[in-house]
Amino acid sequence: MSDAAAAGEVVTKGRIGAGTDDGRPFRLGFLLHLDNDNAPAAAYRQAIELFQAAEELGYDSGWVIHRHFRQGNEHVSAPLVLLAAIAEHTSRIHLGTGVYVLPLENPLVVAEAAATLDELSGGRLQLGVGSGPFPGAWEAFGKPLEDRHTLYDAGVTGLHRLFSGHPVNSLGEVLHPPARGLRRRLWQATSSDPAVAIASAQAAGRAGDGLQLSRATAFNRQQTPERQAEIVAAFRDAHTAAHPGRTPRVQVSRAIYPHPDRATAVAAVAPGAVRWQSWIASRRGLPELTVEEFLAQDTALLGPADGIAAGLAADPALEHVTDLLVSFVPGVPPLDEHLRLLQTATDVVRLLGWTESR
Repeated sequence: MSDAAAAGEVVTKGRIGAGTDDGRPFRLGFLLHLDNDNAPAAAYRQAIELFQAAEELGYDSGWVIHRHFRQGNEHVSAPLVLLAAIAEHTSRIHLGTGVYVLPLENPLVVAEAAATLDELSGGRLQLGVGSGPFPGAWEAFGKPLEDRHTLYDAGVTGLHRLFSGHPVNSLGEVLHPPARGLRRRLWQATSSDPAVAIASAQAAGRAGDGLQLSRATAFNRQQTPERQAEIVAAFRDAHTAAHPGRTPRVQVSRAIYPHPDRATAVAAVAPGAVRWQSWIASRRGLPELTVEEFLAQDTALLGPADGIAAGLAADPALEHVTDLLVSFVPGVPPLDEHLRLLQTATDVVRLLGWTESR
């Protein structure tokens, strides 16, 4: 460890995290994007290899996103299928969806697939659900976008009932496999819409579900770290009132790119930044930005481990996390670089007090 990193450990260690049941400040996960130009089969094989590497490095969990029709240039239209393949090549790491677009599908179908995967993986599924950001998917599935919040709420209620063993018909039949443990491993990605963000976080807290927050970017309805801290506080208050004695599960995602030289890190992500900027501009409109300006608005942390750790320690939304989710965006690095980033990210979080689960 460098002198700077050693100094960073003194400054930052233990400054984030609500604490976990095994005494650590937080659990560590990584979010896998498959936004690349590989053929789908090659991208899926790389996903398996990355999950295997993360498991060997001690990561607590790995998460895949859900995108239909290559929206966002992603390959993952069936995340539970991909995670089932990953489950067969891993044994310990938890397998998460970040997030499954719930209201486009029948919650009973989702629950059956999730329960089957949970059995195959030995109870390692972490099911994160959300309403989905792409209007084109709603059109394709024949669902009215204006009903997204109503449909999402109904879908979550359905999962709660199914995972709690409620009968599904007049014959008294119940979900099979039963997957009762999934009721405590359900997460909700609350809306980034300021008009409903607090209320949806409070609803997740009252239900006893985990809270998932994505990166705080200027491209996500101005959801700043400070605004996310307010959402976390509202969630924790609601959860504590409804479930005293249980630790509220809070997951927050942050983009990092650890490298001894920041300029090299910026050069490495520049093609992805240009690609993402072009894609965001096509959807929402975006002024021309330099790579540095884009990274600032994306709140990405790049460079030496101690500097990134200090940035995370100063992030108000991370004060009460139980699960820190790191991603290496914008863009998707080549496999060898992705493996290096998984390794060096553990150097960053060790400065914040994270250790492998024992």
